[in-house]
Amino acid sequence: MPTSIRRLPPRAWPDLYPDPGTLRAGLDLTQAEIATSLGVTVNTWARWERGELAIHPGYQLLLDCVEHHADRNTDRTAARLRAPGGVRNLW
Repeated sequence: MPTSIRRLPPRAWPDLYPDPGTLRAGLDLTQAEIATSLGVTVNTWARWERGELAIHPGYQLLLDCVEHHADRNTDRTAARLRAPGGVRNLW
């Protein structure tokens, strides 16, 4: 019996990590919360997660920084991102 393989569309920038959806889920944040903390629209964040829009290198650096802080203490990083000021609270 032949096995069907479901093919996913290629991501806009497959070599850049972390994956936005995985990072957001690991922090237990909504799309609106993380988009607000980074200063982008919810639609932009959703398109990053679906791979429809390439992440600007500057935002990729911010995501790398968020991932680095989340590796140390996930709960503290999530709380700081939810607070007013968003990603600026990480330093």
